[in-house]
Amino acid sequence: MNKIKEFLGTKSVGFYLQAATILLAIVGLVSYSVAGTDSYGFVAGVDVLLVFGIAAGVVFSYKDFFRAGPIVVMAFLGSAIGLFLFSRFMYYSHQFYGIASDPMSGAMIATTIAFVGMLVCNVVSAFFPWEKGENKQ
Repeated sequence: MNKIKEFLGTKSVGFYLQAATILLAIVGLVSYSVAGTDSYGFVAGVDVLLVFGIAAGVVFSYKDFFRAGPIVVMAFLGSAIGLFLFSRFMYYSHQFYGIASDPMSGAMIATTIAFVGMLVCNVVSAFFPWEKGENKQ
């Protein structure tokens, strides 16, 4: 317990934003997997990119080997969001224009909120120090 307290005691705002990114990515992964059962299809690549992004986020949260952790994580998570939007643009356009035969599911709403939150938290975490006393140059 003391090791965890020591580890978290050295962390700053950027680390906690990255932790929020990882949690939102997990929520997005689960909700997208549930939402993928609808008639608009499911792209497994979104799940794969999310898993790689989550794994990279966990690794770089422990130790940022080359001070580019948020960029690597954002490459995976941003690619997942891009693939998600590419595969779902028809779904969202039907919902936006009111021509959808079915209402927007709760899982799709949760996926959208998680992905937007994940994107914002990860971008913002890159601009804050991850360690207390860390000098950003």
